[in-house]
Amino acid sequence: MRFAWICFVAALFIIASAGCGESSGGEAPSEGAEVSGGGELTVFAAASLMDAFEELGEDFEEENPGVEVSFNFTSSSTLATQIIQGAPADVFASADEAQMENAGNENLLAGEPEIFAENREVVVVPEGNPAGAEEFGDLAQPDIRLVLALEEVPAAEYAEKIIGNASEESEYGPDFEEAVLGNIISREEDVRASVNRVVIGDADATFAYASDVTPSVRDEVEVVEIPEDLQVVPTYPIAILEGSEEPEIARAWVDLVLSEDGQRILGKWGFEPVAQ
Repeated sequence: MRFAWICFVAALFIIASAGCGESSGGEAPSEGAEVSGGGELTVFAAASLMDAFEELGEDFEEENPGVEVSFNFTSSSTLATQIIQGAPADVFASADEAQMENAGNENLLAGEPEIFAENREVVVVPEGNPAGAEEFGDLAQPDIRLVLALEEVPAAEYAEKIIGNASEESEYGPDFEEAVLGNIISREEDVRASVNRVVIGDADATFAYASDVTPSVRDEVEVVEIPEDLQVVPTYPIAILEGSEEPEIARAWVDLVLSEDGQRILGKWGFEPVAQ
């Protein structure tokens, strides 16, 4: 009888142990957890995130053997349109909240977006500043060749808000906005393209993010700071997309971006990390 009781207790222990070993398929991995197995992660990200995300991608692949990360970098407005039109992706990282909301309004987000970084706008001019745009107010001078990203691109929207803010200040006057916008000679696909126009000398100035003054262009441009009281703070949200084929990997990627290491790398590339 005692032997039978021992066997019964042992059986219960085995069953309980097996139950504890099971994991919920819907539970997201904890921050920093490695992804089991391989897979491909597709990240749609604002063009300004290119350098930081490519470095994060290398780290992510190294930490998760068998996982391949591919990126689509362009303007947030273009990315939102592509997602709404059905382009397959796992994660969307936008340079503003409005484009993320556009995707959310179509029920294309798997959860609430999380703010992972902030940025600031600067005016970028060619090395040597041949047009003499030494201060922000100089953008209203005649014959300044200004380029901006397309109107729906967040970097351009932030720029126009800043210019509008200046027109409300007595230092610049009510005609400042009209004068500056009248100097626009072209609209580019995204903020990196507008910076490139300055680098090659096709434009005298553009508005860009501080993070766009990367080592590859730092010796070819100069930065004109925008007064703090005119600034508009760009915020960057990230979200996993509904219908992601790799939700576990997508969650691990978002966790990395939000982690201390992710925030450090974003800071290295000119972003302003946010407290979680």
